[in-house]
Amino acid sequence: MDERNTQPRQARNFSSPSSAKSQNPNKPFTNSKFSHPNPKPNSSRNTFTKKATTSKWENADNNAIKDDGGLQEFPTLVGTCPFMCPEEEMARREKLRDLAIFERLHGNPAKSSPHLAVKKFCRTITTRDVKASDMRPVLVLEDTLNYLLNLLNSSECPFEVIHDFIFDRTRCIRQDLSMQNAMGDQVIHMYERMDSESLSLWFRHLPALIIKSKEMCFARRILRCYRLGNYKRFIATVEEEASNLQYCIIEPYLNEVRILALSCISYGGYKLQPYALSHLSKLLMMKESDIESLCLQCGLEIFTSGTEKGLSCTKQSVIHKPARGFETYYSVYSERIERLCGELSAL
Repeated sequence: MDERNTQPRQARNFSSPSSAKSQNPNKPFTNSKFSHPNPKPNSSRNTFTKKATTSKWENADNNAIKDDGGLQEFPTLVGTCPFMCPEEEMARREKLRDLAIFERLHGNPAKSSPHLAVKKFCRTITTRDVKASDMRPVLVLEDTLNYLLNLLNSSECPFEVIHDFIFDRTRCIRQDLSMQNAMGDQVIHMYERMDSESLSLWFRHLPALIIKSKEMCFARRILRCYRLGNYKRFIATVEEEASNLQYCIIEPYLNEVRILALSCISYGGYKLQPYALSHLSKLLMMKESDIESLCLQCGLEIFTSGTEKGLSCTKQSVIHKPARGFETYYSVYSERIERLCGELSAL
């Protein structure tokens, strides 16, 4: 039986992550500064805690129980798409003129073919959102990978354009393999080929002085943090080391990194203990007002108690970005970055 039906709701307390461990979850919070006395089980103040955004893991409690007491296994998704890109996706992207330069038939941005279009990576997809006809089997994925890696020999486009295209499409290959639970030597070999980072081919042609330069080391370190999802190290490195030019290049990616942080905190936090915006401000190097604005744009909930505000940890594993994009870039809030921006505006 759900504990919510047998115990009264507990008051919420704003604190740092470390203090959450010291609280006894079986006792109400006693800090009068942040607590609400005698919360009612059906209080409208707490209704937002019932808004659970389900993920593919959150329905485990609904699995049917076998007669022997074991859980039924989920059926394995097996792809049936024979092309590098599902037909429905290709038709949709043709209509939206969302075709990369490599996917355009005779250079037409609104026309492609099964021999050119390659399925794009989608961050928010789950096994419940796709059909077997949207998923490519392993043999098709291997042919797709061969096609993508052959583009590295192309001299018609700058390397950066080729790399961005291959990086996105190989992420989608990994996604299709993962969602089908594909295993075996063939799959392992595909992962090895994708993980050899096509950039290494480019680095081989650069002089050692450039490879070891301060600027190149910074760029490679930032790229590594971005790909590993190390949002704390990413933001800290930008704040500590970025030059004017580097900061201007990186600034559009700050929102993405911060959204990743909000997603991790929202999903991994304690439901009855909002994550104080004052702590998020230090972690993400943003003004509290900017954090609140970003959270609201992403559909996250802010809990208020007096003058204190906190991010409600609603176990939301997927954050939806605004359809029209973000209203603004939120700069890194530090004295050094403000000085850099001031110097830039004075030029």
